[in-house]
Amino acid sequence: MAAADRRAAILEAARLAFAEGAFHEVSLDAVAERAGVSKALLYEHFDSKRELCQEMLEMHTRELIERIGGAVAGAEAGELRMRAGLEAFLDFVQDRRGGWRIIFRNAGDPDVAASLARLRDGVAAAVAALMTEDVEQAFPAEPGREQMIQMVAQQLVGGMQSLADWWELHPDVPREQITQAAMDFTWLGQERLSQGERWSA
Repeated sequence: MAAADRRAAILEAARLAFAEGAFHEVSLDAVAERAGVSKALLYEHFDSKRELCQEMLEMHTRELIERIGGAVAGAEAGELRMRAGLEAFLDFVQDRRGGWRIIFRNAGDPDVAASLARLRDGVAAAVAALMTEDVEQAFPAEPGREQMIQMVAQQLVGGMQSLADWWELHPDVPREQITQAAMDFTWLGQERLSQGERWSA
């Protein structure tokens, strides 16, 4: 087996292992056995379990960001873009249950948890970048506009993360209901914001 194929096999085995168990529950022996390689061979590709786990996190986060970016690239601004991004996110959660657990729920090591936080910030930054065009149109001269975008993006990411976690615990809930709840939460407020409206006390 070529080195690249062997590395891919190890990553796939690790994906399954880390999706099933928390960081400290997964052993490299188990990953190596699942990948059909020796532990010594695994160490030729990854120096430690932490390095292997972090590469898994980065791989799945890249896929999530690429899915969202690809979905919204051709969508019209506003509701259609929001819906496209949410559907891409839910597709990822549905198609990559293990990947979702790896990104958002599988941290038991302080260094891995720190990596997770950075990756979540990366997802929020990607969402903020997608929002920039709409916000610039609605608030052409708003003081602190960039910070406002970042705060809204963090809220969206956090809210959708919580909804996806809840959906995993309630898998009998149809996808359509999850989409409805997500759009109720995100778009009804975003629509008014996109029109230049702000809350005031």
